This record gives sequence, structure tokens and C-alpha cells, in this order.
Amino acid sequence: MQTRLAVIGGGNMARSILSGAISAGILQPEEIVVADPDPLSQEFFTSMGVSSVADALDLPESSQLLLAVKPQIFEHIASAVSADIVISIMAGVSTQKISEAITHCKVIRIMPNLPCSIGLGAAGMALGASATDADAELASQLFESIGTVEIVDESLMDAVTAVSGSGPAYLFLLAEAMIEGGVQAGLDLATADSLVRQTLVGAAGLLLGDERSATQLREAVTSKGGTTAAALAVMNERGVPKAIVEAVVAARDRGRELGK
Repeated sequence: MQTRLAVIGGGNMARSILSGAISAGILQPEEIVVADPDPLSQEFFTSMGVSSVADALDLPESSQLLLAVKPQIFEHIASAVSADIVISIMAGVSTQKISEAITHCKVIRIMPNLPCSIGLGAAGMALGASATDADAELASQLFESIGTVEIVDESLMDAVTAVSGSGPAYLFLLAEAMIEGGVQAGLDLATADSLVRQTLVGAAGLLLGDERSATQLREAVTSKGGTTAAALAVMNERGVPKAIVEAVVAARDRGRELGK
């Protein structure tokens, strides 16, 4: 069977992407070949029915290639790329930089996030200068199989990174603080941990499934003079909302610095 997708890099994100694509029927295992020098990675892909090679130079010809390596490795493997369309998930590497190193290809740049690993991801996608919507069809399908995809101008990719790429860490920090608050309020650690996990999952489910905005949902939970109002008053007094906004902007700015 002809190779539809070659992959350079077999880390956790590549595994999640390929597992989702195979489960959704977007690709058959026989249509994928992965290059990764790690024997354990090769063993993992073999267990999926996916062929693997140790060296990217040994990849078969393919019309599309997924670049799933760390940015510092890119220069060393660029010469191995022969595909017409390159789908890159490298953080901070622009489509222009990729096109300068691989002059014959069209580039699709994607910023996934950690929840992609459980099929609940949010990804931003930007098309390079010569790429078309048709060129991005497979990339869209790959990431829609493990979450949602938002197409944005590449100038906004640092903002995407700040919101959805780094976003899970913001929620984890909130969870840590809520658990500690529960303990200080009298709960044992295990009970506080369990309640916080399920509360955040349930709240996220409402955000996804309810037509109301985040503001409307917050207002629906908050009774005047009640316990939730008391908690939110402290957060507002301490500048929590403002700090979160500033944190997102700081993450965007840092992304711009790293991309220079």
C-alpha cells in the first residue's frame, strides 16, 4: 500500500495524532511510516501495525509529511524531507523558516495541546504562503480526530499558544489551589482532590455543551450574598481575573521572543 503520510518524530504527540487518525479511519496503519531512532518508539508503532525506520533518510516517498520533532533538531533533518506538503507541530518555528529550509514544499503549521493525547485537544492551524485549504485537508482531519481545530492567521499563532497551548497549565494551577483550599477548609487531601477533579470536568462539560457563555454560566452559579459570591469577591479583590489576562499576554509575548 502506498505511503500517504510519513512522520519524523515518534514522541507522545505523534503517537496521539496517529492513534486518533487510525481509530477514526482517516488513515490505515499500512499507509503510515514513522522515522524515530528510539527502539521503544519503533516497538510502539509496530504494535499499531505502523512501519518505522530509524533514520529519516530511509522514509519512503510520500505526498505529505508530519514534522513532530523538537525545533533544535529541524536543521539536521530538513534535507530528508521530500514531501510536497509538510505538516509541522514544531513549537515556535514559522512556516517561512520551514519553507526556506525545504524550498519545494507547502507548509501547514499546527499548535496542538496536551489534551490531544486523550482526544479532547484544541489546536490552532495556520497555512503557509503557498498552501491552500485543499492542502490542509488531511491536517484538519488528523487533528479533528483528537479534538477541535481553529484556522488562524499565522501572526496569531503565539496567541493560540498562550490560550490553548499553555492553557491546560492554568487549569492545573487552579486545581492545585482549589485542592489546597479544600484541605485548609477541613477536607482530607484525597477527598479534596477527588471533588476538584470532578468539579473541573463537569464545569468543562457545561462550557462545551451549554449554549450559555462562560459569563452567563458563572452568573447562574452565583447567588447574591451566597458562598460563591463570597469566594469570587476575594478573587476579584486579589486581582485574579486581571492576573490571568496578563498571564496569557505574557505567554504570547514570550512566544514571539522565542520565535525570533
